[in-house]
Amino acid sequence: MIKKLKSVSSSSLVLLSVAIGTWQTGVAAQQDKTGLVPEDYFDFVYMNSPRISPNNDAILFVKQTVNEDASGRDNQIYKINKHGVVSEFTQGKSDWSPKWSKDGRQVAFIRAVDGVSQIFVMHTDGGEAKQITSLSHDLSSFEWFPSGDKLLLSLNVSNAEMTEDKNADEQKTCRKRAEPDTVVVKNAKYISNGSGYLSDERTHLFEYDIKTQSLNQLTSGTSWNAQGPVISDNGAYIYYHANKTGRAYEGNENSDIYRLELASKNVTQITHHPHSQYSTALAPNSEALVYLHSEDTYEQTDLMLLAGKGKKPFNLTKNFDRNATPAIWSADNKHLYFTANDHGAKRLFSVAVKSGKVTKLLDKNQKIDNLTASQDGRFLVFTAESSTELPELYRLDLNNNKLSKLTTFNDKLRTEKAVSAAQDVWFINDKGMRVQGFVHKPLNFDKNKSYPVILNIKGGPGGMWGHQWFFENQMYAAQGYAVVYVNYRGSGGYGIKHSQAVRKDYGGADYQDNIQFLDNILAKNTWMDKDKLFITGGSHGGFLTNWITTKTDRFKAAVTQRSVSSWVSEAGTQEYTPSQMTKEFGGHLWNNFDAYWDRSPLKYANKVSTPTLIIHSDADMITPIGQGQEWFYALKVNEVPVEMVVFKGETHSLSRTGKPTNLVARIEHILDWFERYNQ
Repeated sequence: MIKKLKSVSSSSLVLLSVAIGTWQTGVAAQQDKTGLVPEDYFDFVYMNSPRISPNNDAILFVKQTVNEDASGRDNQIYKINKHGVVSEFTQGKSDWSPKWSKDGRQVAFIRAVDGVSQIFVMHTDGGEAKQITSLSHDLSSFEWFPSGDKLLLSLNVSNAEMTEDKNADEQKTCRKRAEPDTVVVKNAKYISNGSGYLSDERTHLFEYDIKTQSLNQLTSGTSWNAQGPVISDNGAYIYYHANKTGRAYEGNENSDIYRLELASKNVTQITHHPHSQYSTALAPNSEALVYLHSEDTYEQTDLMLLAGKGKKPFNLTKNFDRNATPAIWSADNKHLYFTANDHGAKRLFSVAVKSGKVTKLLDKNQKIDNLTASQDGRFLVFTAESSTELPELYRLDLNNNKLSKLTTFNDKLRTEKAVSAAQDVWFINDKGMRVQGFVHKPLNFDKNKSYPVILNIKGGPGGMWGHQWFFENQMYAAQGYAVVYVNYRGSGGYGIKHSQAVRKDYGGADYQDNIQFLDNILAKNTWMDKDKLFITGGSHGGFLTNWITTKTDRFKAAVTQRSVSSWVSEAGTQEYTPSQMTKEFGGHLWNNFDAYWDRSPLKYANKVSTPTLIIHSDADMITPIGQGQEWFYALKVNEVPVEMVVFKGETHSLSRTGKPTNLVARIEHILDWFERYNQ
């Protein structure tokens, strides 16, 4: 049954100055509370896109909630004034991406109108929002020009429009028969998760005059996209990144930074590198800029400084041994602020522009996102969450390192529900490497009792779990399970060698770390029932779930989600190009077939005996539905207890951004399957 959303009044919320800490999860504080159940997801509140006003005394952000019938999500823009009062800024339910004009008098944002994204503008002191665009093209993003009378739009336009193929238009007008329902595939990259089959549309930049409502196309090209545009302080230049090799849709991963001079329309290539340069940030009132650079999929992502014309790029984070994220300049141009995954947390860092010295600004076990800075350089605003705390907005004053909590949307739920904190555990793997895992104890834990254990395997193999809000682990703990998971080799946040260790070794290093971690945890915690082990995972974690059940019958039941069962069929049906798959397996199917087949669970499916629930989505383009179907067929042939739940219309992202009713149903299916075998 779907719970009706509870309204949250925020007009009287006052700025709270608090130190972020882990919830108090002691037994005494938790015993009178119930744990989370799947339907509680409908009451979660999320926030994104904080924007600080030019005069630094107000903050806009987007509040996201599940809509009334749980078929989707509402997005509404809220405002925090200089007194810390939180209130509604817009009344719409599909409003996002708020941006202040340079003078701070107006706010532009995107609102969906009949399913099409349009830009609205309203005065900062309130009033009615006015629609200023009537776009027929998909809008990717927008920026204000400093003058305040124009906008920079990123629109998706077709090749026919860019080449002005008038004959095609005439033929379409004259044709009386219905158009054939076909897709012509020419490029190696022709599908994408969430988009399905890709069209010939490309993202390009347009100048939009608000008064005349006229569009002026600034970039064009049928084989590349203009991405990540930023406008210089004087409005004279636009910087963007693009892959102009002509092979962007054949798997080439190059991108370089370009500068467009608006007056002359001249384009200058700023970087010249065969790999990826992107996410440009311009220094205030300076020619300096910084951007992200990556040599390859398994190489470190660094912040590169270009101090001005004629200067050579300088690697600011060369010795950091973590992957940097897009950076924000300090007001005095002396520092850059960014976040990075680090030992299960996503932490806040700064780097000195002159020396490249990296400093950790907050050493807390949290995940920090949505970072933005005030123009006067006094404070930062971001969302923060932990294993026991839903995201909320916070402010960090840089002069005194004082942290202030700005929103409390999820506090009521927090006070009503018990949670289980993630406890980190380190162990030494078979290669002598230190590897970090985490344990959630069951709610109302009693050391004299015995509890079943779920090994939950993260996807990736990149990325990281740990000190973040992961609601399904809380729901497992609430049902009396211990939950364990590990950031196995291949994960981010532990240095480049840790990330690279899984390359060309799927089912090797990643498998060993999961099993060794589980054995290590079981040996040290006698309260864990070794005879009641369960396993689940999604994406790469789904592959490992399948793989592990071909090697052992120690698990009472398995739930494999959006998994890979055969790398042979996966290679030719999913969105990644042949060149990308060749990087992972050291060759293609015709010169290294054994590497694909020998690491495919399907080859060893006749060794599986673990009762398995398969969860898959029919619009998944990363691990297409055939992967789940092949595994179902294989287990049926071998008479293994198996069921499959197919979510119609959902993509690979079901577990995070899927339709709320489907997302909740997924967790319910997992819990029901485990309970069936928890006897």
